[in-house]
Amino acid sequence: MTVSSKKLTPRRQAFVLAYAECGNGAAAARKAGYTENGANRQAEYLLSIPDIQEAIRSIALENMKSSIATAEERQSFWSETMRNDGVDMKDRLKASELLGKCQGDFIERVQARQEIIIRDESE
Repeated sequence: MTVSSKKLTPRRQAFVLAYAECGNGAAAARKAGYTENGANRQAEYLLSIPDIQEAIRSIALENMKSSIATAEERQSFWSETMRNDGVDMKDRLKASELLGKCQGDFIERVQARQEIIIRDESE
């Protein structure tokens, strides 16, 4: 994991990376090389800087994207589960159902009946 902001000094980049790992400002400041005594104050200051906030958000989004399964990964999982004889039949059927739904194999129809009454109040 790297910090792509060229506006940050190496120490601030180290702070961002440490903060992304632990989520604790003072601990991140200490890991980045700030003094033990000033870590809390320094962390508060660093977390108020927009470039640092943006770098932290960027890393968080990158981590989130890599942890979320894609549609293709889900479909592959459901297909493997559906075909696996070692899995309970109810789970295999559910995987088959989910796979079919995501591929649009099932159409749910809803019928609605509306009655419209038009009154001529001019008479």
